[in-house]
Amino acid sequence: IIRSIIRKHNKDIIANKTFKDSKSQLQELTQEKAGITPEYKVLKESGPDHDKKFAVGIFLGKSLIAKGVGSSKQDAQVDAAEKAIKEYEK
Repeated sequence: IIRSIIRKHNKDIIANKTFKDSKSQLQELTQEKAGITPEYKVLKESGPDHDKKFAVGIFLGKSLIAKGVGSSKQDAQVDAAEKAIKEYEK
């Protein structure tokens, strides 16, 4: 049963490249299209230590291509990468 479920979804996973995280997908896209690796920078930190919020920007060279927010730097980076991918796909 498990194998049949995996086989059924395997084609979709491979076709949609959902086996890759958004940061990896963005890096491949930017290197392919612009020849540049994206750089993530923390733009803002707010809130008390136990409930921080982070704003992260993704830069290609000096150009800010997307911003993301999250309760950790990693979450903010992923949010920004997902937004950047959507912009690249337009």
